[in-house]
Amino acid sequence: MTYRLIALDIDGTIRSNEHPLSERTCRALEAARDAGAIVTIVTGRMYLSAMHVTADLNLQSPVATYQGAHIADPVTHEVLWHRPLTSQMLSDTLDFLDSGGQEILAHHRGHVYVDRTSEWIEAYVERNHVRVHVVDSLYSLADEGVTRLIVGGEDDAVGEVTARLKGEFDSRLQIVRSLPYFCEVLHPNTGKELALQHLCKMLGVRREDTIAFGNGDEDAAMIAWAGLGVAVGDGSAAAIAEADEVASPLADG
Repeated sequence: MTYRLIALDIDGTIRSNEHPLSERTCRALEAARDAGAIVTIVTGRMYLSAMHVTADLNLQSPVATYQGAHIADPVTHEVLWHRPLTSQMLSDTLDFLDSGGQEILAHHRGHVYVDRTSEWIEAYVERNHVRVHVVDSLYSLADEGVTRLIVGGEDDAVGEVTARLKGEFDSRLQIVRSLPYFCEVLHPNTGKELALQHLCKMLGVRREDTIAFGNGDEDAAMIAWAGLGVAVGDGSAAAIAEADEVASPLADG
């Protein structure tokens, strides 16, 4: 079967710190585009961070970032769809986390906002090549349309706060632990599978004509929703459980 839309997670799926985007992957995606397929990215990365990959792949179609909370045109940078945290959601989350000692970062319009600095935050900023702004209070951003909050720290502490957030907010917020050292707080009507649905509507593609590749727990629902869901061989148990097919590990290129 020929698929019209190919949706790709980035980190752990088509590249990693140890394994940059391979020539084999680039050639395969170029061949798919030449055959008429639309290639897109659906990632947890910030939009600006994802742009390095879209440029390497010469992508022209809308891409979804921030765990599916933001869809934009990678050529014009026009925002086509955005689901930020509401004022109440952001305030309630900050209230709940108050005095917990966690590192909290707010992502807004491609920048990172914090109410204090630390070694952890400085390392995050350096690793992600983003601009950081120190504000008196993150509550001051409540009405600005913050895309997500990042709650960071040591692995055990992040695991504990992730469980507490899920227990407190349940379906009222989207809580994603995408990496051991931080979790993400987003609007409940986000997620990679919902982003893929929005992309299909924008591009006029049927669900059965989509193929999605991913490796993590946050990719599992997208893999399940796609016409053909593919998990990377060294992906999470959740991703592999939802996959129609399992591909070779990323290290195999």
